[in-house]
Amino acid sequence: MIAAATTGVLEIAADEADRRAFAIILAFLLARLALAFLIGPGVDESYTEAISRTLSLSYFDHPPLHQWMAHFAALAFGEGAPARLPFIALFAATGCIYYRLTRDLFGPGAATVALFALNATPFFFGPAGGWVLPDGPLLFGLALAAWAAARLFFGSPADRGSVWRLWLIVGLGFGLAGLSKYSAVLSAAGFVAFLALSPRQRRWLRDPALYAGAALALAMTAPVIAWNAEHGWASFAFQASRGAPTGGLKPLQLAGMAFGEIAYLAPWIFVPLTAGLIAAWRRRSDDRRLFLICLALPPIVPFTLAPVWGARGYPHWTMPGWFFAFALLGAWVEERGLFARTLRLWGWLCSALLASVAAVAVVQTATGFPLRLLQLRPGIADPTLEAFDWRALRDAPALHPPPAFIVSTKWADAGKIALALGPDIPILVASRDPRGWAFVKGRDGLQGRNGLLVTRASDLALAAEAERFGFRLVGEPQFYALDRNGRSEVSLAIVPAMSLTGNAPLPYPTALGR
Repeated sequence: MIAAATTGVLEIAADEADRRAFAIILAFLLARLALAFLIGPGVDESYTEAISRTLSLSYFDHPPLHQWMAHFAALAFGEGAPARLPFIALFAATGCIYYRLTRDLFGPGAATVALFALNATPFFFGPAGGWVLPDGPLLFGLALAAWAAARLFFGSPADRGSVWRLWLIVGLGFGLAGLSKYSAVLSAAGFVAFLALSPRQRRWLRDPALYAGAALALAMTAPVIAWNAEHGWASFAFQASRGAPTGGLKPLQLAGMAFGEIAYLAPWIFVPLTAGLIAAWRRRSDDRRLFLICLALPPIVPFTLAPVWGARGYPHWTMPGWFFAFALLGAWVEERGLFARTLRLWGWLCSALLASVAAVAVVQTATGFPLRLLQLRPGIADPTLEAFDWRALRDAPALHPPPAFIVSTKWADAGKIALALGPDIPILVASRDPRGWAFVKGRDGLQGRNGLLVTRASDLALAAEAERFGFRLVGEPQFYALDRNGRSEVSLAIVPAMSLTGNAPLPYPTALGR
């Protein structure tokens, strides 16, 4: 798919490269559609879909774009896996823009390699490529901004009208990124750093069109500012606390972050990806490479190093930086003049390994095998249980007739419960860490009505704390198991409850969902 012939170096005519790029995008689009309906929503997706049932200017965990998308996707297609459809389509559009960006910078051969490698990487194939998460909209916005900026920096805009249009597209891209994730500010900082570092591009700092684009980006993020101002800056404070120093150095956390990034990218892609980034650094006097380096390193470096002194980080935080390294990978392959036979073999290997990983994940999620055969030690969780469907909870005898409300003791479980039971039953969270549930209106009119507290059996001790959050437990727990392939995987305790005896002492004083 990425080689022109079985012999000779990679040389692809522009028309042929365009056809192959279309084939790559279409093939991976179809693969993502299949995977979307074979593996159910994970914990974060379930939580996002549940929280986004109510439209808001912004939300507690992230800016609102992916939650706005989830809201309207659920209305159009239904909750659960169908809500992924707009996200899958969006990443196909991202792939088109990324291909054009890389082609403009390094040529059609490099662009074809970069596009294939991007799609064949586990994180960009799965979570970023079509799940109900902020990463997909973030990458679309960043790709759009980078493409328009590259046209300005390395192309020849026809006239002042073209310059203004391209700068406004840059602003639109960064505005979409800012509506997706707070980490977009690092990419924006890298963009500004490039303008400062490149003598040939500093002239743009005197161009009013640049500032018009910046103003557009800031205006687009106004809902995030407005929501935070109304709610005591709760979201900003929460996200800032995740990287705050916690005392002492933690080198093992750094190792965990590094290995996590390698796993998300896959070792067989991480190695050439890193080689491409290093090669670009050695040639950073080339503005094209410096441009991508400035976009890549600001998310990679601080998020990789932060776990040394702060809380445990998450590898996906660095992925917006690695996203721009794929173009450098394509350039590195083009420069080395690798034989087409070698590239074809590498392409088939990447495809086969990705398909194998996806197949194992699908089988494990549906049946519990093959990890069940490994007899995992107690305390080691099956990661595919995050995508395990809780719809069987509807059949629990305690839920017939349906209660007036459900109380959960954990924000993550609340998302699973909400997606399983549908939007008609209000979900409340009795926890010192309710996340976005603290801002969901849902308690009005529930005083004195009968409800149920649903918690994992292993967390039954937390049920006693429910009374601290305004609920009065009035019965003995009933136990109900959610089975997978004939085996109990999630054991739940269901306790009758009455609401409400008072306001819940939530950690966010301005929460509206008291």
